[in-house]
Amino acid sequence: MGEVVQAAGDLWSSLPSTPYVSPLNGATMQRLETMSQAQHRAQLARDWPGDGPPDERLLGMAENLQRAAELAAGPGRRVRPRSPAAYDDLDAARMRVMHTLYVGAHAVGVAVHQHVDDVRATVGRHASDRETQDIPRGQDAATRLAAFEQLAGGFVGNRFSHVMAGEHYTPPTGTGRLHQALVNWDIQAHRTLAVAPSAPNLHLAAGTQAMIATASTAILDAAATTGRVSIEDYQHRLAPALDANQQSWATAANRWGKLSSRGQRADRALVHAASEVRAAVHEIAFDRTRWAAPEVIAGRIDLAQATVTVQQAMIAAAELACVHRDVAEQEPDLTGSARTIAAWSRGTGIDDETALISPADVYTNRAVKLPDVIRQALVANAEQLIDVSEATLSVAGALAVSRRESAPAPERPQCRSEERDPVRIPAPGRPPTASR
Repeated sequence: MGEVVQAAGDLWSSLPSTPYVSPLNGATMQRLETMSQAQHRAQLARDWPGDGPPDERLLGMAENLQRAAELAAGPGRRVRPRSPAAYDDLDAARMRVMHTLYVGAHAVGVAVHQHVDDVRATVGRHASDRETQDIPRGQDAATRLAAFEQLAGGFVGNRFSHVMAGEHYTPPTGTGRLHQALVNWDIQAHRTLAVAPSAPNLHLAAGTQAMIATASTAILDAAATTGRVSIEDYQHRLAPALDANQQSWATAANRWGKLSSRGQRADRALVHAASEVRAAVHEIAFDRTRWAAPEVIAGRIDLAQATVTVQQAMIAAAELACVHRDVAEQEPDLTGSARTIAAWSRGTGIDDETALISPADVYTNRAVKLPDVIRQALVANAEQLIDVSEATLSVAGALAVSRRESAPAPERPQCRSEERDPVRIPAPGRPPTASR
């Protein structure tokens, strides 16, 4: 959390000042930075919690804030805001920074409380001071985090929605960015899973596909509402199929996420491609902090073009499900968290010795090779994912889109394992066009 606070402070100081900003706002950020530094010194003095793998989500937040600070401190820093709209946008930026610290502190505080409860549950009644030393140290950290959270929360208060209403929004110029982001994502997912088929990469790939399915639902709902596609076909056939598809990908992401060992990170190129998809979806299908209404989406893009883009994404999703199955079935060096594997093995009636997991591996939560029973379960889940993805593709292929020439239903991809060739990567296509 310390890296997040430091990066947030850098961004805060890089933002231009406005005549409407209270001096207390800057004082709040300075106090939060001071509290974070004091907690860091206390942790070093007590050697708690000690060195360990960082939280990937907090690291990602810190990197984004630091990048924003670098951009804010760039050549454009000499341009001073002069309009009320610019002042409102700056206020919204500061509110986002403070809200990030507020939510982050709450999340870390919950994790610390959970750690203290876990220690209490595992130590015996007559445990030594060494065995119970994590309890008072954790309680002290939780108290500091609670104070930090309340200070940041006091800044956010009940003004979040009001302040964020002034955030600047640049409407999209079409579906080109979404189309290119989905094409790049499909290519990068194949490249990464061919070269580095690890649990974190599979987790990110499945989670992004779940997000794409959710975004597809929002876009097609807008298309059905505005008459671009048959509302009957959407409501009774496509919407249930998309919902099942989203749940299947989310389940796969959850499983691979639990198998990811601490310290393992997803491929940076894959992270970048996923972030671009998320950003492209956000500018089309989001209204500030929530999903946009169908009328809002219809006013931003040509829904006929967007529907074609979504159909192409479903083709790619069905093929990527085959890749997931092939990785789970054929990758010999695939590893997972020892604790998760041990828990899943016991759930199937297999003890740790039979599963070839040592107590030392479980204690340190090392990355160990997947036992056959876990691999077979993952393959079975991937087969279900393929079935759901192909069913969604079949429904989407028969969907008629108005204001464009009719096209044959897209060919369903074959899932033969020999097709998984890391060299045969599809080239980016042109953005779809809709004839009026």
